[in-house]
Amino acid sequence: MKLRYLIHITLLALCTSAALAGDTFNLFYELRAPKTLKFDPLTNFDVVTEDSASGTRLRLTKRSEEGDFVVFADSCLIFDGHKRRAMVVNIAGQPSQVFRLTIASTPKPVDWTKWQRPDYTEKTDAMWTFMHDLKKHDRSTNVPPDSFELRFRISEHKP
Repeated sequence: MKLRYLIHITLLALCTSAALAGDTFNLFYELRAPKTLKFDPLTNFDVVTEDSASGTRLRLTKRSEEGDFVVFADSCLIFDGHKRRAMVVNIAGQPSQVFRLTIASTPKPVDWTKWQRPDYTEKTDAMWTFMHDLKKHDRSTNVPPDSFELRFRISEHKP
């Protein structure tokens, strides 16, 4: 009798872990900026949704050079069920740069996107206003020419 319950519990655990693994994806991203820019190592890169955020500091990313650009690379996990996602670049003393991410609520693997410029800059707390979908804040679509550019790819997460 105990063996029967043990088999059921084992099957339930395996099915549950397989289902949860299917809801998780890797978001690999690169942010680049002209080499002529002075980079603050405390600059934050945050992936923001309507109810969460995950980020890192510039100094903790992988740094490389491509032509006239410095490229900063990192990755994070993303999950099913988020309606809105953005990358927020927060540089001390400057407006935040906000990139809306075109990722479906249920992500699918995609190869590298094209480089994109920020959708807007914001002087107030860009993470908070994006999370709460607040529109009437100090935003500008007049993005500076020396802003960061972003590209990303998505793959299934294999634990």
